[in-house]
Amino acid sequence: MARGLNRVFLIGTLTASPELRYTPGGLATLELSLAGQDLLVDGAGGEREVSWYHRVRLLGRQAEMWAEALGKGQLVFVEGRLEYRQWEREGEKRSELRIRGDFIDPLDGRGRETLEDNRGQPRLRHALNQVILMGNLTRDPDLRYTPQGTAVARLGLAVNERLRGAGGAEEEKTHFVEVQAWRDLAEWAGELRKGEGLLVIGRLVNDSWMSSSGERRFQTRVEALRLERPTRGPAQAGGSRPQDAPRAHAVQTGGVDIEEGLEDFPPEEDLPF
Repeated sequence: MARGLNRVFLIGTLTASPELRYTPGGLATLELSLAGQDLLVDGAGGEREVSWYHRVRLLGRQAEMWAEALGKGQLVFVEGRLEYRQWEREGEKRSELRIRGDFIDPLDGRGRETLEDNRGQPRLRHALNQVILMGNLTRDPDLRYTPQGTAVARLGLAVNERLRGAGGAEEEKTHFVEVQAWRDLAEWAGELRKGEGLLVIGRLVNDSWMSSSGERRFQTRVEALRLERPTRGPAQAGGSRPQDAPRAHAVQTGGVDIEEGLEDFPPEEDLPF
């Protein structure tokens, strides 16, 4: 099993002043809403700016410490990790992937350009949105092609994390993350198999779609910019080396339907470079 690695790095502006709340058990929680724009560059030097909005949850002392210090428009750096949560509602299983903040630091916004969206929310240009994960594939990759011939692969990644429980005992938790890759990177990923270890470097995106019952659903996933296959000692020295993996020059720009079993793909103009 690949060593678990689960890190998220964000630099963006707060779209609103955060609100401090407490759970019934007395745990302080603070939810930050960050916004930014990524500058995506293709292999030919073309550029495109893509906006993003993410929520980060702080707990405990950090939540109380930053509740009064942060306000709308503040530029902040966040280091954290992805947390997978699953529950059942009305007999139907639901799940979500959220960002748990481990460290936050306000930044000096002088010289940084901030835009305003149509809801009056500030959004940082040239923001930071990076995810680094290492885990194992939960299934064989699903490699398909758009009607225009563009390769897209969907992968499920299980990332293991060791935590200290309330009593000090060590516990293991598994986070399940959906990953998507495009073009050459997708075709390379399509040769992987369930159970193999994988290092993923990418950006966090949110998708939404309408379910068959007419309910809007959401999913947070990682758009892969780079994939590497870890080796596990001399026995695999003759296998695929990390440098064998192609480097992605572009990423999906968001808004793709991801409902399970969906056969349609986004039109060519909605694809990345």
